[in-house]
Amino acid sequence: MFSRGGEPYFGLKGTILTFWITVACGTDMLLFGYDQGVFGGVVVTPQFLELLNLESRPTILSTVTAIYDVGCFFGAISVCFIGEPLGRKKCVLLGTTILSIGAILQITAFILGQMITGRIIAGMGNGINTSTAPVWQGECSKAS
Repeated sequence: MFSRGGEPYFGLKGTILTFWITVACGTDMLLFGYDQGVFGGVVVTPQFLELLNLESRPTILSTVTAIYDVGCFFGAISVCFIGEPLGRKKCVLLGTTILSIGAILQITAFILGQMITGRIIAGMGNGINTSTAPVWQGECSKAS
């Protein structure tokens, strides 16, 4: 199950391939909590609040924080349609690319709309990854 016809994947097979797939999947799963944790530390800084004009707008600030999870939901749902045609590896690569685009939008945001867009896009990428990575690892692991 590690590769077609017993051929090594990127020169790896067996236990070492399982190890690196586990590292990749674990990293994907770690990003979900990491993003929320880092953003939780950013949203309390005076510079962030001032830049996006959120000092006296707690409802909008909460929305900016939570909209990431909405993106995650839609990303996870999209795997129902793109997961089988693309395959697990390509799905993880697509999710990581989308997540990276969202992260770039967030770190370059000087207006609220761009920050919200970046949060949604990053969430979609992470949703794709968190719904694909465990399946990929399960499919590539030995039954034992």
